[in-house]
Amino acid sequence: MSSSPSPSPSRLVPQLLVALLQRRRFDATLRPCAAFRGFCPSSIAASLAAIPRLLLPRSAGRLCPQRPFPSPSSSYHRRVVAALTLAFLNWSHSGANPLTEAPLRAAALSLARAHALPALFGLLRAHAPLVSTAALTDVIRVLGEEGLPRQALAAFHRARQLRCSPDAQCYNTLIAALCRNGRFQEARFLLDQMERPGARCRPDPYTYTVLISWYCKIGVGTGCRKAARRRIYEAGRLFRRMGEKGLDPDVVTYNCYINGLCKTYRVERAHQVFDEMLSKGCTPNRVTYNSFVRYYSAVNEVDKAVEWMRKMVARGHGVATSSTYTPLIHSLYESGRVGDARQFMIEMAESGHLPREHTYKLVKDAIEEAGEEALPPDLCRSIDDGIKERFQHVMRMKPIMRPVTRLSRTNIELMQT
Repeated sequence: MSSSPSPSPSRLVPQLLVALLQRRRFDATLRPCAAFRGFCPSSIAASLAAIPRLLLPRSAGRLCPQRPFPSPSSSYHRRVVAALTLAFLNWSHSGANPLTEAPLRAAALSLARAHALPALFGLLRAHAPLVSTAALTDVIRVLGEEGLPRQALAAFHRARQLRCSPDAQCYNTLIAALCRNGRFQEARFLLDQMERPGARCRPDPYTYTVLISWYCKIGVGTGCRKAARRRIYEAGRLFRRMGEKGLDPDVVTYNCYINGLCKTYRVERAHQVFDEMLSKGCTPNRVTYNSFVRYYSAVNEVDKAVEWMRKMVARGHGVATSSTYTPLIHSLYESGRVGDARQFMIEMAESGHLPREHTYKLVKDAIEEAGEEALPPDLCRSIDDGIKERFQHVMRMKPIMRPVTRLSRTNIELMQT
């Protein structure tokens, strides 16, 4: 190991990877030199956070179908992550190096991503004085992202055992975790608890925004029109409830509700909410107008969609981007208005927004079939270069993953000891 008194995460993480690839145990055989003063908490936390990120890649099978990585839900890889996390945590804090909050939080999140729940709760109980409300909130968030709502609820109820006092952010995170997994009844029960007289944590606008956004998202995603209407109706009840409690919706709340109304074809009510938004002095933004642009593009009323886009720019509420132009161009193409689609493609590129590859190819092929004037060569060259550069950037950020060398069962047992 290096003799630096406080190695940076950029130096410690590669050393951790070397130890993993060499299948070396985290024990006295990996002891540092005599001049080494110990790891800094940030280095240990960065290394612990790297273990599940490197051993449980989420999209490797999709990126490399010819050499698929085993599923992240594989119990074997989760056992490896849990064993490495505990072994590295104990090894890095052996001797006179005390455990601090940052490494403990990183280890807890790593165990949560590995679904090692007994080890997770055991670690939190063993170091209860170091567990803060923010750390417990992060654990609840990760458990919700991993599809473990019951365990997230159990972690919340262990707050008193861990000497933590849940705040509004902790409640909001748990409500979001429950809604993410479709457990709306339990989320509404938590909201009712927060609204009771004398409750320690009162709901804030974000509490209602979380519920409204998930009601709209789940409602739009369902295939049943009746179920979608029911979800949007519940979102509307919560929206009105905010006003009864004296809480003013912000632009995010309005955007979530308007988007859900537009996607369930309740555009009249969406217009009413938009007018109410303006009357209360809440300034809409590009997301607000894009909901109406997408709706009118979907129902083949593209002229109204263009009107909403022009209205947004004229009022200074936002600038049209690729998310605004794309539904317009697709609607014009489906309506047979190839010349207008060509003009909007030129306007989009000249404003500095790169179209999607599918949209660009669609317009080019439609222009050739209709015999319209082709796109300017300089513009086509600029778009082609931009698409190529964007592809290369994505490949640098999301490289094709290779299968990790399989560790033997003996090494896993040795790491756990």
